[in-house]
Amino acid sequence: MKKVIVFLMMMVMIVATFSGCGKKEEAVEGKYLRIAQEVDLPSMDQHVATDGLSFEVIAATIEGLYSVDKDGTFIPAIAKSYEVSEDQLTYTFTLRDDVKWSNGDAVTAADFVFSWRRLLSPEQASEYNFIGGVAGILNADKVVAGEVPGEELGVVAQDDTTLVVTLDRPVPYFLSLTAFSTFFPLNEKFVTEKGADYASSPENLLANGPYKMATWDKGYGFRLDKNPDYYDATNVTIAGLDYRVMKDNQTATLEYDSGNQDVVKLAAELVDKYKDNEEYTQIESGYLWYITPNNQTEVFSNVNVRKAFQHAINKQQIVDKILNDGSNVANFIIPIGLATGPDGKDFRESAGTYSEYDVALAQEYWTAAKAELGDTIEIEFLFDDDGTVKKTAEFIQAELETNLPGIKVSLKAQPKKNRLDLMTAGDYEVGITRWGPDYADPLTYLELYLTGATLNYPNYENAAYDVLVDDSGKGKLAGDAQGRWDAMIEAERIFLEDDAGITPLFQSGYAFLINPKVTGIESHAVGVPFIYKNVKIAD
Repeated sequence: MKKVIVFLMMMVMIVATFSGCGKKEEAVEGKYLRIAQEVDLPSMDQHVATDGLSFEVIAATIEGLYSVDKDGTFIPAIAKSYEVSEDQLTYTFTLRDDVKWSNGDAVTAADFVFSWRRLLSPEQASEYNFIGGVAGILNADKVVAGEVPGEELGVVAQDDTTLVVTLDRPVPYFLSLTAFSTFFPLNEKFVTEKGADYASSPENLLANGPYKMATWDKGYGFRLDKNPDYYDATNVTIAGLDYRVMKDNQTATLEYDSGNQDVVKLAAELVDKYKDNEEYTQIESGYLWYITPNNQTEVFSNVNVRKAFQHAINKQQIVDKILNDGSNVANFIIPIGLATGPDGKDFRESAGTYSEYDVALAQEYWTAAKAELGDTIEIEFLFDDDGTVKKTAEFIQAELETNLPGIKVSLKAQPKKNRLDLMTAGDYEVGITRWGPDYADPLTYLELYLTGATLNYPNYENAAYDVLVDDSGKGKLAGDAQGRWDAMIEAERIFLEDDAGITPLFQSGYAFLINPKVTGIESHAVGVPFIYKNVKIAD
């Protein structure tokens, strides 16, 4: 018996040593917010991440110059204050002097300089390197192109607590971008020492925010513990965040009902069961889900195919039957509620709508496409291996095969990271993706589809579109509020009506079950989706 006990103790030690990814840490004392996630965490490197979950978790562990409060108002974080020059081209930030990384190093202005140069460096080749130019940082695009060294980027550490940023044009939303994860600081010494291992596991990460990563078992989940070195740690009242990957919504809901989870996204078929409960919460989102064709393939280089797709799918059925969570049909790419124009109206009030469900019109385009491509067309449809997305893909498959005679649709489910990699590499025909706004301006969507843009999954090209978008962001219309607004409306029309660049599906809403003892979860339609710093869990 004694030998058996010793053997079992040894096995426990072996499992504790080798299971999961990275060094294990015991959970700290206190209450954890337990969050069910339908997908695994793709990345903790802010210059690699392109998805909402990654941005959410990075923002829980690292703070930038500014953050946002529960109402979406921008509030100081590491920046105590800022001054802007009369010509709106120079921002001088004064930083707090009590902010530390979790290894004890001070967070300084130089950490922002290093991070921003890394973001834009040709060697890093970040898919988000375009955002430096969007922000208007002097020489950003030239650094990305390798035309000038990073030292010529318009960001300077005047001293440890003074950061000076120079823009090449006034950018009204510049300050809001400083609250976005890609612009957060990095500790140069630590990142350099870790090299290719940086951000791959808890021991290869640093935090300066409310929480720090303690465990990361890829495919299973990860845990963030309260960061005792955070400058505002006294106002963080929970022990941390405990994420579990549960791709099946019904399993996650059962775990919630059993008291094992605090936050669960509801599947459509469960909404009616719970919608009258106090735990039921509906959250509006700025995320737009859409079908992206690869225009470099033979089939989807044909505009009639793309236009047939736009009109062949009953999106109202997706919203009502599959989602049932407050999502809205999207016949546009600029979401409802994203930004208001100089007349005070929402963009959607001034712009048109496109790609409405119309089977007869879809079949007109399809007949023209088959005359050019042949009577039988086979395609492979790529999507995330998440339950709700799978149901959506299966519905789209049925709609296309019913409404477009002669098409054969095969489905290809992939983990989200794999799907993103395939789309980035252009190694796909057509699939479902989504985009959430990084800042409150239509350019956060329109710039995605500029010729050669890193996140231009459709590989869309149109010179007239490029001119309109460039003029609105960096060119002759940048300082003309009405002129740029009109240009962006026309750019959306060209993209959707003339070229059928994508097929919009829906602007998402989310239905959640949230433990009524939990308060302080802050949701945002723009930028970081959820902020957990102010969460409280009652006894």
